[in-house]
Amino acid sequence: MVQLGRLQADADYVVVYFFPQAGAPGCAREAIGFRDVMPELVKKRVRVVGITSSPSAEIVAFAKEHGLNFDLLCDSNRRICDEWGALRGENTARMTFILNAKGIVTHAFPRVDVWKHPAEVLALIPAPSGGIAAAPVESAPAAAQSQASVPATNSTAVSPASMGHSAGPDLVAEAARAVLKLLLMHKQSGGTIPPDVSELLSQFGRQN
Repeated sequence: MVQLGRLQADADYVVVYFFPQAGAPGCAREAIGFRDVMPELVKKRVRVVGITSSPSAEIVAFAKEHGLNFDLLCDSNRRICDEWGALRGENTARMTFILNAKGIVTHAFPRVDVWKHPAEVLALIPAPSGGIAAAPVESAPAAAQSQASVPATNSTAVSPASMGHSAGPDLVAEAARAVLKLLLMHKQSGGTIPPDVSELLSQFGRQN
C-alpha cells in the first residue's frame, strides 16, 4: 500500500507526477531527469511519485531499465488519474503537482517540458529551513494507493497493482478547485491556459 499521507509524514514536499506511458521516449527522459536530481531532492526532504496507467509489468521493466530511484505506481483503472484531473479520454496526461507536508498543493503544472521539468521542480523547492515561494491553496487528493510492491534496481519501490482512493468526493472537488485557482492566477499574470485544460475545467464546473 502506498499512502500519500505516509509519504508526507517523512518529507517536507511530495512531487506527484503523472506520465502517459512507461517506456515512451518522453516519459523515459522525464524519469531519467528525476532520477538524476534525486540526490538533491533527498537533501531537501522531497519524495517523488510517478503515476501512469501502463500495465504493471511494463512499469517494472521501465524502472529496472533506467535504474529509477523513486516510486512508480500503476493506476490500471485510471481512477487516480481521473481524480487528480490528469485524464484525457483514455490517456494519462503529463502533469505534475507539488504538495507540502500538510497536503497543500503549492504548484501545479498542466503542461511539462520533459527536458527541463525535473530541474525546474528542484529549483522551486528550497532547503529544509526555508519556505516555498507560492500562495497556499487547498488540499490535494489524500491518497494514492496500490496493493503490492515489487523491488526494482537500486531498491526502487514499484507498485504494480491497481490503486484505490481513500478521499471523499468533497476532498477531490477541493483539489480540482485548487488547481483551477493556480491556473487562473497564471492566466491573470499574463500566461495562457491550454485549450484541453480549459475544456476540462469547464466540464468540472458544469458537473459541480
